[in-house]
Amino acid sequence: MRSLGDKIKHAGKWQSVSVLSLNLLKIIYFSIMTRLLLKEDYGLMAIIYAIIGIGNIFVLGGMGSALIQRKEINNKHANGALQTSLFIGLLLYAVLYITAPFIASAYNDLRLDNLIKVSSLNLILLALSHISINLLFKYYSFKNVAIVNIVSNIIGYGTGVYLAMNGNGVWSLVFATLITSLLSSIALFYLAPMKISLKIHYKEARQLFSFGFGIVLLTIGSFLSRNGLNLIFGKFFTQDMLGVYERASRVKEIPSEFLAQIMNQVMFPVMSEIQDENERLIKIYKFGLGFSNSIMIPATVFLVFFSAEIVQILMGSNWPEAVLPLQIMFLILTFSNAGKTTDEVIKAKGLVYKNVTRKYIFTVIILVLSGALGYFYGINGAAVGIVVSHFINYLMMIVLVKNVFKGSIGEYFYQPLVAGLRLGLYLGILIFAYKYLFNLLGETDVTMFIVFTAGLLILCAGLLKLKPSVFGQYLELAIRNTVNKG
Repeated sequence: MRSLGDKIKHAGKWQSVSVLSLNLLKIIYFSIMTRLLLKEDYGLMAIIYAIIGIGNIFVLGGMGSALIQRKEINNKHANGALQTSLFIGLLLYAVLYITAPFIASAYNDLRLDNLIKVSSLNLILLALSHISINLLFKYYSFKNVAIVNIVSNIIGYGTGVYLAMNGNGVWSLVFATLITSLLSSIALFYLAPMKISLKIHYKEARQLFSFGFGIVLLTIGSFLSRNGLNLIFGKFFTQDMLGVYERASRVKEIPSEFLAQIMNQVMFPVMSEIQDENERLIKIYKFGLGFSNSIMIPATVFLVFFSAEIVQILMGSNWPEAVLPLQIMFLILTFSNAGKTTDEVIKAKGLVYKNVTRKYIFTVIILVLSGALGYFYGINGAAVGIVVSHFINYLMMIVLVKNVFKGSIGEYFYQPLVAGLRLGLYLGILIFAYKYLFNLLGETDVTMFIVFTAGLLILCAGLLKLKPSVFGQYLELAIRNTVNKG
């Protein structure tokens, strides 16, 4: 039987492979499609993603996570979770199919009718794959999940690019998503450690539902704080402006999701396994928080300085309006990831309802503040509201963890930030000196950005080998553990 450390190492390796590959594919796909499609197309998709996302909450919300969090499960639990998810998926598809014409009328765009009817098929596919993927995660089968996700995304993205090149516009995004989901659903369902039963497993589904419903409540809050803004902005932004906001928001999420997908999807099964051992649990949590901050703070400095070059590379020269709001929104990366890490430790303890109040306070703050600032000051005002809201959420998160696990504010707030702040300062000085030396302050130069990035990677590789202590206690510990166990 593998030790907890070996499980973390194995899961982390394959999750890293998956996330690195998927994010590389996503960036390539993002760059190609942003050049092939119109801002208006992304404005339409912003509304569709938000509406379909409401259904995703209930399909993806709770039953899969409940399977991981519950210490002992059997085949009846797996079937009960699958039956519940499929029922919800089919029900929500029917609701969206019926209401699609009314939604299209509300946004004064009849194209949304058919787009919603077709896009919402994804709810049924996700209902199937979500239970399968969480069963595989519970038993640390991260390798199978990684291979399936990489292959299905390559095929789905390739189909989307082909359709876009042949003038299919917004439909290329819809079918790319559906094909990706279809392929992954079939493969994951085949690989999942579950024997299908036609009997209705009501008792086991009910056992999972209490925890699962709490996750649904949390997910509703997360959804409203993200995609809910698209529904609000869709009422007073033009579709072009909404498209700019949607693309800038997606770019902002790439580095945050990159780290969160590696850390949190590995940490949740591990922390659930030791949920009754508070000392070990909080030790892993504090390390995860410090590790995340040590990466995201310098990443924020880098991305803010080079937002214009990033927009040029990912979106082309026709999206200059995205630069300033993107710079502003990059400031939330540290706070956003810290909140996600906290969600995982609270879920692992089974105290999901303690987190609901914080999540909904945050949701109200971000909808009201960002919505108001967006109405009066456009995209830039909305971005400022998002940053302020996430900082308030970060403070609430610190208080929640302190109340659950005791300890001091300094232990959860100050200590995990120090190493990251130091690295961010080092990197900021290096970037400023470089830009000053080459007279690039206020200028956009993609070639010099690539040169600097390559040089920075070489410098980091050298420091990793010669002096890993430069990266602070959290990254140094992770580096040494990787080398020693490699």
